[in-house]
Amino acid sequence: MSELASAMGILTRVRHLMSECRSQMFFDRAIKALAELLDVPCVLLGRSEPGSQMLRIVSRYRRGFIEREGMIRISGTPLERILADGRPYACDRAAWQCFPQDEELQSCRAEFYWGAPLRDRSNGDILGVLALHSAEPRKLTNPECTLLEIFGACIAKELERVHQEEALRELQRKFLHAQRMESLGALTAGIAHDFNNLLTGILGFTELALAQLESADGASEDVRSHLHQVITLSRRARDLVRQLLLLGRPEDGSERSCALHAFLKDFTALLRRTIPECIEIELDLAPQEITLAANPVHVQQVLLNLIINARDAMPQGGRLRIQTERLHPEALHTHLCTRVQNRPYARLTVSDTGAGIAPDILPHIFEPFFTTKGADKGTGLGLSVVREIVHAHGGWIEVESEPGRGTNVHVFWPIARESEVHRSSQQPEAEQVPRGDGETLLLVEDDPMILKVGERLLQKLGYRVLTAHNGREAVDLYARHRQEIRLVMLDAVMPEMSGEHTLRELRALDPQVRILVMTGYSSRDQLKDFPWEATNGLLLKPYDLHSLARAIRRCLER
Repeated sequence: MSELASAMGILTRVRHLMSECRSQMFFDRAIKALAELLDVPCVLLGRSEPGSQMLRIVSRYRRGFIEREGMIRISGTPLERILADGRPYACDRAAWQCFPQDEELQSCRAEFYWGAPLRDRSNGDILGVLALHSAEPRKLTNPECTLLEIFGACIAKELERVHQEEALRELQRKFLHAQRMESLGALTAGIAHDFNNLLTGILGFTELALAQLESADGASEDVRSHLHQVITLSRRARDLVRQLLLLGRPEDGSERSCALHAFLKDFTALLRRTIPECIEIELDLAPQEITLAANPVHVQQVLLNLIINARDAMPQGGRLRIQTERLHPEALHTHLCTRVQNRPYARLTVSDTGAGIAPDILPHIFEPFFTTKGADKGTGLGLSVVREIVHAHGGWIEVESEPGRGTNVHVFWPIARESEVHRSSQQPEAEQVPRGDGETLLLVEDDPMILKVGERLLQKLGYRVLTAHNGREAVDLYARHRQEIRLVMLDAVMPEMSGEHTLRELRALDPQVRILVMTGYSSRDQLKDFPWEATNGLLLKPYDLHSLARAIRRCLER
């Protein structure tokens, strides 16, 4: 009777584990329960990774403590046999002598060891291993073997569920990125045309300026005017490239706010190059700037999908209107009241004067793969992606449409609280440029033209400049002039001796050296292995006099 009561207690404990816990909490409690029920000091749940000679620790119970991180080498351990044979393995005596390469078994002189593979029920693949050991020799009884089978099955089921969720998240991430790439393809032709126009203007104004400088008849005021045009067009070209990079890159989880009006002005300029001329674009912005609690990449993806749909609804032309409005919760009248939080919202409305949506179709427009377009005109996934993005940010969408009278899509976004706002390090262009006071800087750049223009700009700002064409030359120069040099401006990507290698050698010479890294990439995320923690600042190319001056001053004043 006592054995039956004990078995019932064990089954009750397993049932509670399965019903009340998920993921990491389930794994932690399951291995702790096993350790207590079998009276063993060490229980391991590891996850196998295809092609790897290591087992990832999901949860490990050792002498009363839970560990959740780390890797275990498989070679020369019982784990190798379990994974190779694909079946349980048990050793009831002298386990540490059977596996002299297993450091864990050696450290505790483990006599007893048991382990079994955990399989995916759908395809039979090994997901991981459940193992346990103790310093005392022992043999498992039949009830203990049954207990291990029950726990193993439950843990395998949860591992399978976690694996499926991770695979689904990865698939969703790849799909969202692919969908952004599809949107980018729709913009390519117009952008390429406009970019060539920008380059033509840059070259033309530069040639005019040079011609007037060479001519005695040229007025200096005209020269300044032409050069100002060069700067204006160059900045437009720079901003256009940044818009493309914003659309094409994977989302950056660190960006949690979007200055909506500034974003829409840039975005509308981009649209005017891609939307047919027969479609008029209107931008109606609220009186005050609105900052959304949203990633700019996501805002752009939502807008692109809505605007492409509006464009397709007006093949003969019409009017596309983008409007913003700031709202408070009490002013919202929506059937989706469960989504409304006690915070201000922004209503972003995209309107068109197109064909409209029939009443029987309107309830289905957000369904995945639903589309009224031809087989070669769309996947039916755009609006479902839009809804998922907006819902993920705590917002919602309302649609008004009437056949023959156009469509209004209202997107409600939470407005960012002050703590959520990503504060830009840039200040207005009109701010006075911070100048140097004769400090010595070392500029390291492998491109001769950029090195030359950088040197001239730094001298104009009032700095004394030493230049190096490569990493080796930079290290040698710093070794000779380390007492004079206040800051090293280092290009991140260089041939032969890389920026990373150069940085490490400079730090070896002087751990206190100040280093400002420069790169043509759009963000530091694109140089994932670069030791950013060893730098004092980042300057993105192309830079102008203002951004250069501010970046240097921030580094020098730290």
